[in-house]
Amino acid sequence: MVKRAVKRLVTSVFVVISLPQSFSIFAAEQDENIVWIDVRSAGEFRQGHLEGAINIYHGDIGHKIFQSVTDLFKEIHIYDGSQGTFAGLSLEMLMEMGFQEVINEGGYEDVLSKQGLDEQ
Repeated sequence: MVKRAVKRLVTSVFVVISLPQSFSIFAAEQDENIVWIDVRSAGEFRQGHLEGAINIYHGDIGHKIFQSVTDLFKEIHIYDGSQGTFAGLSLEMLMEMGFQEVINEGGYEDVLSKQGLDEQ
């Protein structure tokens, strides 16, 4: 059983290393009460994103958020493609709509850096 788990781990590591640039990174916090939202364009999202993140373009967040998140008490982490400007605008919109806990994580590169996943 341990050998099988180690073999799976080694195989998984190999697969992750050999993936092209357009892959997803696992979000640091895998929790059913936490939602990650990537407010970049669909093209940017396809180039790389946090695993499990929902892609809702910042200009559409006001009318598309309830398609993905219906619980106003979920903890929402938002990131964008630069320095958190669009994430900040999205945060304001969600707070006005009644979401209770929204966190601006900044840009995608910031999120990777905070999680120790940035390329060095």
